[in-house]
Amino acid sequence: MKKYKSNFSIDRIGRFRFYIGIVVGIGYSIILSFLFQMLSKTNNVVTAMNDGNWDNLINSKLGFYYTSFFGLLSVSLGFCFTTYLWMSKLNFGKRSEARKLRFAQTNSFFMFGVIMLVLTRFFTIYMGFNYDGFYLDLKEYFGFIAFFLPISIFLYCWSLISKLYQSKKVLLISLLIFGVLGLTLSGIRT
Repeated sequence: MKKYKSNFSIDRIGRFRFYIGIVVGIGYSIILSFLFQMLSKTNNVVTAMNDGNWDNLINSKLGFYYTSFFGLLSVSLGFCFTTYLWMSKLNFGKRSEARKLRFAQTNSFFMFGVIMLVLTRFFTIYMGFNYDGFYLDLKEYFGFIAFFLPISIFLYCWSLISKLYQSKKVLLISLLIFGVLGLTLSGIRT
């Protein structure tokens, strides 16, 4: 006997939980985008202190590569919170489905925490190397391979959702929204 998953729908998740998840995810995306851009600009403070030239700090702008990377990364991390809220349903019929819900809820929050820890470590190394005259550049060393990080986080959260629901069409639509929202956040520069 073959078991079928139910379709992904707003009513299945709950209207309030669905819309609150989207609002919280977009809110965290905006906050994280500003945070990442400000943290990357702190390197310019150290350079300005070292050189004694504060004009470069005031006029410095991040390039499209960094703003688009930070925009997509913040959208994917915001989607971790959206997944967490969508999977926080208290009463779910079957025991195995309740276990899958808790697994998805825990792993989406765990993914957010691990990525933030890795980025914190990267920024501390980045600041230390650039202060002593070395030059560490994400674009030079990784190129467009770095964009696989936000895409893989986003698809991992959807794989957690697809363990419970059939979500092929919704996944394609959300990939389009992911790209548009990430590029929109990259246009908002600090």
